[in-house]
Amino acid sequence: MTSKMDTKQASTEPWKTAVLGAMFTMMVLSGKIEGRSFSQERQHEEMKESSGHMHHSDPLIVETHSGHVRGISKTVLGREVHVFTGIPFAKPPIGPLRFRKPVPVDPWHGVLDATALPNSCYQERYEYFPGFEGEEMWNPNTNLSEDCLYLNIWVPHRLRIRHRANSEENKPRAKVPVLIWIYGGGYMSGTATLDVYDADMVAATSDVIVASMQYRVGAFGFLYLAQDLPRGSEEAPGNMGLWDQALAIRWLKDNIAAFGGDPELMTLFGESAGGGSVSIHLVSPITRGLARRGIMQSGTMNAPWSFMTAERATEIAKTLIDDCGCNSSLLTDAPSRVMSCMRSVEAKIISVQQWNSYSGILGFPSAPTIDGIFLPKHPLDLLKEGDFQDTEILIGSNQDEGTYFILYDFIDFFQKDGPSFLQRDKFLDIINTIFKNMTKIEREAIIFQYTDWEHVMDGYLNQKMIGDVVGDYFFICPTNHFAQAFAERGKKVYYYFFTQRTSTSLWGEWMGVMHGDEIEYVFGHPLNMSLQFNARERDLSLRIMQAYSRFALTGKPVPDDVNWPIYSKDQPQYYIFNAETSGTGRGPRATACAFWNDFLPRLKARAEGELECETPSPAPTSMDDYNTPDEMTFNMTSSAMITAAN
Repeated sequence: MTSKMDTKQASTEPWKTAVLGAMFTMMVLSGKIEGRSFSQERQHEEMKESSGHMHHSDPLIVETHSGHVRGISKTVLGREVHVFTGIPFAKPPIGPLRFRKPVPVDPWHGVLDATALPNSCYQERYEYFPGFEGEEMWNPNTNLSEDCLYLNIWVPHRLRIRHRANSEENKPRAKVPVLIWIYGGGYMSGTATLDVYDADMVAATSDVIVASMQYRVGAFGFLYLAQDLPRGSEEAPGNMGLWDQALAIRWLKDNIAAFGGDPELMTLFGESAGGGSVSIHLVSPITRGLARRGIMQSGTMNAPWSFMTAERATEIAKTLIDDCGCNSSLLTDAPSRVMSCMRSVEAKIISVQQWNSYSGILGFPSAPTIDGIFLPKHPLDLLKEGDFQDTEILIGSNQDEGTYFILYDFIDFFQKDGPSFLQRDKFLDIINTIFKNMTKIEREAIIFQYTDWEHVMDGYLNQKMIGDVVGDYFFICPTNHFAQAFAERGKKVYYYFFTQRTSTSLWGEWMGVMHGDEIEYVFGHPLNMSLQFNARERDLSLRIMQAYSRFALTGKPVPDDVNWPIYSKDQPQYYIFNAETSGTGRGPRATACAFWNDFLPRLKARAEGELECETPSPAPTSMDDYNTPDEMTFNMTSSAMITAAN
C-alpha cells in the first residue's frame, strides 16, 4: 500500500510481553475492565457552584488558583481514577469578547462542580452518511455554544511506580508527567468531549495525568482583520484558537501541581490540526518552552492546510462579513460599526456562512494565520531558521492518510463501503482539481510521479494513487519535512508509522489505515472489553500508551533494550506501530517525499526562471496527452528539467 520499506524485526521486547501483557492479563482475570458504550450521548450540564464547609481531606476536591473544584472517582481496569471535567480557564468569549483573545477566568467562591462535560465550541456537523457510526463518532456530543472554554483532567489516584526527585526540603516526591491533548478537526471542528478522547484508560494504565481543553474553531477562533483595523485594535486579531490553547496550557502550568502533576514535565500531544497546533507551540515566541515536549500525530504547522497568509485570511474574513450582511467596505471608515454588526450575528449564521470560502480538498476557510505575533513567519521559513525549543519530539503518520479526504471531497467518484474503478480521465480531472492553483508544469509533474506507467488503465490502481497523492502532499511529507528540520538542529526525533487496520473497522477495506485511526489506540479503547478489538490490538494499544507516558517522563518512548532509532535526514528510520508485527523501517514514503519536498520546489523555481514566472494555465481536460511517458507534453525547456533534477 505504501512505498517499499526496509523492515527488520525488532528484538524481543520485555516491556511489551512481560510487564504489559501480565498487567492486562491480571486485569482481565479480575473482571474489572469497565464496559462502556462509546456511542452513548452524554449531555452537557450547566456548571454549578456549591458553597459550604470545605472538606480538605477529600481527594476529589482540589484547590486551584482559580478556586476549588470537585471531581468524580471512577474505577477503571481495577484502578481508581479521579476525573475533573468542565473547569473554566477563560471568561466565556461571548458578546463583546467574540472574535477577541481569551480573557482569564475570574476566581470563584465555593466549590465548582467539575463533573459534567462542557459545551463544544460552535461548529457544523458532518452528515454525509447519516446514522453511520464511523462518521458520527467525530461529531460534537455536547451542546454547541460559544461559551466553551473549559478543560478536563484525569488523575490516577495512586501511582504504580514512584519516580522520585528531591524537593526543596530534600524529601522525596512523586514526579508525575502530564499529557495535554489538543484535538484535531482542520481548525474548523472538533471537541475534547468526544468519547474517543476519553482518557480514563490512559490514566488507569500509566503513571501520567492527562488533560484536554476546548478551543474556538472556525471564524470564532481564527477571524483575522488586523491589517484592516486601526493599530492596537483588539478585534479579530486572528489565531484566537491558538491563544485559547495557550491560556489553557498556562492554567495547567500554574495549577497541575495541585492535582499531583509536575509542571516541568508537561507534554503536548495532538492529532491533525491538534498536531499542527503542537508544532506551532514548540516554535512560537508566545508559547515556546511552556511545555517540556511535543507529540504530533498526522499534522504539523508546515502542512498546506495548517497555515494561512494574512492576505488570504483577510480576504476570507471580508467575504464572511459580507455574507453575514455587515458590509466589509465600511472597515476603513467605520470599523467599530462593522465589528458591532458581526457580534450581533447569530452564531449559527456565522458557522454556516464561513464555509462559502471552502476552496476544495483540505482548503479550510480557517487556519493559523501568519500574523507576525503567534505565528511570526511563514512555517517553511521557521523550519529553515530552526529556532526550535530545545526538546525531544515524537512524531508520526498513518499508512493511508489520504483516503478519508478523497471520499468526502470526491464523493461522486468513490464509495465508502468498497473500491471504485477510477477511469484515467477522472484520475486526471481529480489531480487537476486538487492542484488547480499550481502551474501546468507542476500538475504534469504530479501526474507523471503518480502514474504507474505499466498499468495506466488500471482503475483500482488509479484510485489508490489518488489516495497516495493526497496523503503524501497534505500529511506524510510535511511531517517528514518537520521531523528532518528538527533533527538537523540536533534535536532528538522519534518517528512512528502506524500501519494497523483495525479488525472491525467500519470503513471499506480500500480505505486502509486512515487518518485518525491511531487515536483509539492512543486513548486505550481496545482495552474496553465491550468493544470488539482482538487481543493483539489490545496489546498494541498498551504499547502505545506506555510509549507516550514514558516519552513524557524521560524524552524517550521505549526502554534502552528496545530498538527505536533516532530519526535523522540521512537515517530516516521509524518505528512500526502494528498489532501483528514490530520493527523499524526507513522513510516513510521516502521517494514520494523527495518529490514533494525537494524536486517539485526546484522544478517550479527553474521553470519560473526559464519561463519568466509562468502563470497557471488551463488544466488539461482529457487523457489524450498522457497515454505514455513519451507523449507527455511539458511546457518547459529541456535545460530546465535537467537542472531541476540536479
